[in-house]
Amino acid sequence: MKAMAVFEADVDDLIRDYELEDDKGFLFCLYEAVSNALYCCLGKKRISIEVRLSREYRANELANDEDHYIRSFSITDNGVGFTDDNYAKFTKTIFKTNHEGGKGRGRLAFLKVFEEVKIESSFEEGGEVFKRSFSFNKKTHTKTARKIPMPNGTPAGTTLTFFNIKKRYETYTKKTLDYFSNEVLRHFYIFFYYLLEEKKEFEIKIIDDNGMTEGIINTAKLRQDETKKDTFTLTDANRLPGMNTASFELVHIKSTNLSENNAFYVVDERSAGEIRNLDLPPGKLEDENGKAFFYYAYLKSEYFGQFLNESRTKLSLPKKSERTSFVTEALLEQEISRRIDDFLQYEIAVLDTKKEQKIKDTLSDANNNITAHNKAYLYILGDSDTKKTLLEKIKYSDGPQNILKQVKEFHEELQSKTVEHINHTLAMLQEGNANIDFAELDAEIRGLIEKVNGQNLVNLSSYIMYRKYVLNLFDKGLKKYRASEIQNETFFHNLLLPKRTDNNIDSNLWLLDDLFLYFEGTSEMAIEDITIGGKKIIRALSAEERRQVDEFNQKRLRLRIDLLFFPDEKKCVIIELKDPKEKVSENVHQMDRYAQLIANFVKPEYSLEHFYTFLVTDNFNKYDQPGNGYRKIYGIDGFVRPAADIKSYENDLIIANQYSEVIRYTDIYERARKRNEVFFEKLNN
Repeated sequence: MKAMAVFEADVDDLIRDYELEDDKGFLFCLYEAVSNALYCCLGKKRISIEVRLSREYRANELANDEDHYIRSFSITDNGVGFTDDNYAKFTKTIFKTNHEGGKGRGRLAFLKVFEEVKIESSFEEGGEVFKRSFSFNKKTHTKTARKIPMPNGTPAGTTLTFFNIKKRYETYTKKTLDYFSNEVLRHFYIFFYYLLEEKKEFEIKIIDDNGMTEGIINTAKLRQDETKKDTFTLTDANRLPGMNTASFELVHIKSTNLSENNAFYVVDERSAGEIRNLDLPPGKLEDENGKAFFYYAYLKSEYFGQFLNESRTKLSLPKKSERTSFVTEALLEQEISRRIDDFLQYEIAVLDTKKEQKIKDTLSDANNNITAHNKAYLYILGDSDTKKTLLEKIKYSDGPQNILKQVKEFHEELQSKTVEHINHTLAMLQEGNANIDFAELDAEIRGLIEKVNGQNLVNLSSYIMYRKYVLNLFDKGLKKYRASEIQNETFFHNLLLPKRTDNNIDSNLWLLDDLFLYFEGTSEMAIEDITIGGKKIIRALSAEERRQVDEFNQKRLRLRIDLLFFPDEKKCVIIELKDPKEKVSENVHQMDRYAQLIANFVKPEYSLEHFYTFLVTDNFNKYDQPGNGYRKIYGIDGFVRPAADIKSYENDLIIANQYSEVIRYTDIYERARKRNEVFFEKLNN
């Protein structure tokens, strides 16, 4: 019998120009092989296809399949085989029709990705059975394939074996068998749905060559899914008849076989690309009977064929209306979104309820270590409008950190909108419009107050959380420097109030006492440079006073006070921060000296009458009482001197009085911690 050439023309250039991305190479060969097998089996009542994946295993290696490249694979079907007619089509490089929409270009992908494909096929012609075997590669594509008679009863079918995947494509084959099974199911789902409608039985097995794993796609599995067809047309009245309407079929699927929610365009019963920019729900959905499922949508139309490239790897729909077509990608996405929402209305409501509970659980979870702060955000879920908007921003599959991030950002958006609303309301009141509906305005103001209260609760809890972090830092620093060889009072100074600044509001003086936040003060400044309201507090000195103040090179008014504050009631507060290891006896006199210098040289208009001085260190106990006038402070290891006179340098008259404390960093920390815990308890209730 006369032999025929495998190809009528050299295909090297066609293969080189074939458009195929590296990451899609192997999968596309798998798709094309399965597609050819399915169409060859359409005349059968029962369709059977088996795919075997061969990986590059090393001797005695027990690693997972996805750790190994796929080097080759084979596919066997029970179709009609390579009859003379089918073989004649195979010898043509490109032909007008193969099966629905097919032009035989898929074979080019075979040699684009693999070095060689061997084909062995049995078929029946004229009441006899024959076998045809040949190799398909760049070197042998002009060789012939002969028909060999086979015994009657030999089953028809074809096996294609793909050898030696090329290096550039092998990287993307390190996937599990389940991955490949899922991809085949997703890609051909509409084709399988068509087979179900035609009442055909089918089974596709995908097997790793180690024989340990097997993926099965069959009639029984597909029957578990629920499907619904939804047809619609889009029309443009400004177009000519015959060009102003496009028809579409949207297939909704509730699947227990697929593993995500997604939507795809379909050409010739095969997936032709993902439909993007759809707000599909995340995670599993649940129907009214409590059955869990994933949602898939497949959109079919003859319209898509003109926008699919010849290798079927890219669908490029118009971004804007064109002369040849008014249907844009955005128009389709809008229509599909509406129809998906209608179909999933109940299920999305169930998911939102679960999502809301997940947000509540995340905000209240003590493991986040910021429970009080996060819990305050729950006010957002108390309003139906804000809750709806927040649920749209968060996916059910989001982890705790992303949920917290989204909630925080949404709270900031609400704050901004509330401020705008308040400003608008104030402007309306200032205009004095006689047409104002005051009952409506009153309701609006009450609603605003509720929003502001909720938002303020979050801001307050944020501040309390900030204090908690500062306390932790203070505690760690105290432990470190108490045990260290290094002397370091700068750490505590800068933590409370950075040196040479006067920004009390943004300081951490609340560790000492919240009142200090509201006093005017200075940090680490020389006495003669200290100011109140921008004016220096030390009066001008006479020449003799200056000589004596600076005598013995002491420059007494150049001494720097760690922290100094001026309340309005003719008071002065001096705080000396020492290294935790500094002894009391060596520093208590220094506080008295500062108070005496300021009292004697302050300008008369400031008339400071009361001084409060505090020495802070950690290196003392009850046996280190500073001296006369000091007694133990009840409840802590500190000392207090309730009153001492400050006298004039000139005439020994009393010009002010002084209250003094010697306290420990440890007690400052404990006091601040307990104050903060009170806020925490209230926020958590």
